[in-house]
Amino acid sequence: MAKLDEIAELLTEEINGFEKSISRLEKVHEDFKNHPLRPDTSGLNALLKEYDNNQNNNIKEQQRLMERILHKVERSVLLPSWAIKLTWGLLVAVLLVLGFSIHQVSRIAKKEEAAYLKGQHDTIEHYGTFFKENPEAKVLYQKWLEDNGQK
Repeated sequence: MAKLDEIAELLTEEINGFEKSISRLEKVHEDFKNHPLRPDTSGLNALLKEYDNNQNNNIKEQQRLMERILHKVERSVLLPSWAIKLTWGLLVAVLLVLGFSIHQVSRIAKKEEAAYLKGQHDTIEHYGTFFKENPEAKVLYQKWLEDNGQK
């Protein structure tokens, strides 16, 4: 019987320990029940609001860019590439002709001066030859120059 008493005593101690653990658990459970537990979602809300603002701004920017592109497309004129090449070719030809014409016009004064000097030289040479062949004409010419006050 001593063993039974010992086992009964051990069971009694275990039951007392179990009751103490239960009472502590009930106390903790009551503390958790009375403790208000509310999750804080303010950071998540702020993050979602910022993301929403960014998305709205991106959508507005894309709509603005799309409107600009559509406006430019509506105003654009589609030309075939051969027409553009022909226009550039004509422009280059006109510029070359214009440049050549300006060059020729700028040389007119030099040509006129050269022609004048050549004509003057040819005339003097012609009269020199004429006076050598006709000495009486030279005498008459010199007399005429003296009468008019020239030499």
